[in-house]
Amino acid sequence: MPEKSTYKSAGIFAEALKPWQSAMQFNPMYKPQVEQFWNVQEKLLDEAEVFARHWFERRHEAARTALDTARTIASDGPGAPVSVAEAFAEWQRHSAERIAEDGQEWLGMMSRCARYMSDTEADAVEETIGEAVKMTKKATKTAQSDPV
Repeated sequence: MPEKSTYKSAGIFAEALKPWQSAMQFNPMYKPQVEQFWNVQEKLLDEAEVFARHWFERRHEAARTALDTARTIASDGPGAPVSVAEAFAEWQRHSAERIAEDGQEWLGMMSRCARYMSDTEADAVEETIGEAVKMTKKATKTAQSDPV
């Protein structure tokens, strides 16, 4: 049975990548920083998810209260300008509070995210230095070993 051209292409591609193989191997010295990066990513995503959920809750509340305000204005009609103004002012006040909450929560999220990154980066650098020391000792030990 003749070899399919797709198999030949895959083999040619694999051969072409062989020189890159050693360059692309994962250096164990970077393991702590890679782990730190992905752990921080997880925390940042969690923070963003919480912020987004609260933001959408506030937007839903804004839509519900806007509808209630519109109903109040429509039912009171143009003959009650004071109650229309009060209803609108009440909705506007709560909207301003929601916007302030957005800002406070955003700043809190950003400061927590910055803290996650800075706290874990120092630990990762320390671990990377430890890995480098271990690798250097291992390489030195191998170079000084007696031949068999």
